[in-house]
Amino acid sequence: MIAQKIKKVLFNRKMARALLPKRSRNSNKATSGRTLVIAGSKEYMGAAYLCAETAARCGSGYVYLATSAKNFAVQDFPDFIVLDSKNFTIDLDRINAVAVGPGLKVSLKTKKWIQKVKSKQIKSVVLDADALNTLAKYKMKSLPSSWILTPHEGELARLLNVNAKLIKENRQKYLNLAFDKYGCSVLLKGHQTLIRSDKQIYEITSGNASLAKAGTGDVLTGLIAGFMASGLDAIQAACLACYIHGDMADEWIDTKKDILSLRASDLILGLPNYLYRLRRA
Repeated sequence: MIAQKIKKVLFNRKMARALLPKRSRNSNKATSGRTLVIAGSKEYMGAAYLCAETAARCGSGYVYLATSAKNFAVQDFPDFIVLDSKNFTIDLDRINAVAVGPGLKVSLKTKKWIQKVKSKQIKSVVLDADALNTLAKYKMKSLPSSWILTPHEGELARLLNVNAKLIKENRQKYLNLAFDKYGCSVLLKGHQTLIRSDKQIYEITSGNASLAKAGTGDVLTGLIAGFMASGLDAIQAACLACYIHGDMADEWIDTKKDILSLRASDLILGLPNYLYRLRRA
């Protein structure tokens, strides 16, 4: 039905290179985009760091991290602005992109964050991790069409209230069901990552099992948010971020000859050289 009418496109290196954000000589931090990352809790501050640091590394002019500030060593992280999620004021109308979820808990507070961002009509928003589990728990629907959800198979199973084994057997079918249910773009992580827009499905041609490591999803969310802050829409940012994320993992295998040792932080450290090479490919 729907799946038969949707065209599938293989997203490759040439397409990724064409989407890389550009900077003019007159660019400054204010014109390079402002990203708000709502992430982290007492036990999961690493997720907040990985997401915010990646957004800063991939080009966002400003990165604000709303988190549990008392559990975060602010002085150790000068690359972004740390805000106490319990009590802070920021003009959301000036924010270009928002990432919600890495390291957060499933809670009424997380639900209120999603509702607040929605009420401010922020166009570029990526929901990941416990933001997705919060959608499932509180049965939230009807999200803005310009937003994107980034579940793995387990999170998608909770969003759709089905067994994860069914999703593994027919990933495209359940990707389409999630798109229909939430009314926004959906990125289904895993082997042969799929991204559903309103017109077609993109299959990412990079990536391998070395990414099966805690924290790599937080890096992906930071990439998407940072690229959206730089002016890409959700689908463009998601395709570019996923390709880069996967291709860096492929290069790790090629150079290190090992599938077990890649860490999420290795992706952040390798990003500058990778972007240089991709831009000049």
